[in-house]
Amino acid sequence: MIYALLSALCWAGFDWCRKQLAHWYSAPFMSIMFSFLVLPIFVTFWLFSGAQLPTENYYTSATISGLIAALGSVSFIRALAIGKMAIILPMLSFTPVWSAMLAWLWLNEPLSTSQALAILTITLGSFWVLGGKLKATEKGVGHALLAALCWGSCIVLDKYALQYATKEFHATYITLIVFFATSLLLKIIVKPQVVKMRVKWWLFATVCFSGAVIFQFIAIEQLQPGLVEGLKRGVGILSALFIGFLLYKETLSAKQLMAIGLIIVSTLVLVY
Repeated sequence: MIYALLSALCWAGFDWCRKQLAHWYSAPFMSIMFSFLVLPIFVTFWLFSGAQLPTENYYTSATISGLIAALGSVSFIRALAIGKMAIILPMLSFTPVWSAMLAWLWLNEPLSTSQALAILTITLGSFWVLGGKLKATEKGVGHALLAALCWGSCIVLDKYALQYATKEFHATYITLIVFFATSLLLKIIVKPQVVKMRVKWWLFATVCFSGAVIFQFIAIEQLQPGLVEGLKRGVGILSALFIGFLLYKETLSAKQLMAIGLIIVSTLVLVY
């Protein structure tokens, strides 16, 4: 469980860095640059861990995971481009539910009743606190839901693939696929020199991103993927709200405070 918490905290730090970098860079450019920056880290981890190659059973599920992850990234960026942020972000709250269901149906990993209720509460609480309204006619909703389904599927595919490969190789392989797929789909050329303009934020984002991925891979080897996703969603929402309150003086409504309380309780249920 400690690795799931560490991963969730790293994802929260990564989200904060992305928010800061979004003042100066476009979402498509950041998506590709993050993959470009963490790739050397994963390659180094793999080399120092013994450079072990996976078995033949690895490549199908891992390749699908990488391609789906790239599709999710492109879909989410498209959703942000054409839709409203207040409508788009809550759609990602459905990711833990889909991960839990897929892991149960495919990997035969059910959750306990309390864990299932906690994940559902975190999902609904996240949707509520972000002010989301499920309107199928809103622009970008379809793309956002597709991103949620893609990312919810990836973590389950990752768990399956990790039976046949080391975490270090898997991180490297997935990042390579995501980097080249998103570069081709978004038609963006990498410009490493741009990083020098905001080196502190790029460095912090790279550390958080690499830590989030590695810790998540360790966590899903031990835990149900839906539980890891639910914890990530709960910690991410709480971190974003507290950072907004403390650093940016953002106010919270009574309904949002109630939702926060539900998320906190549900997150504690998952941890304990």
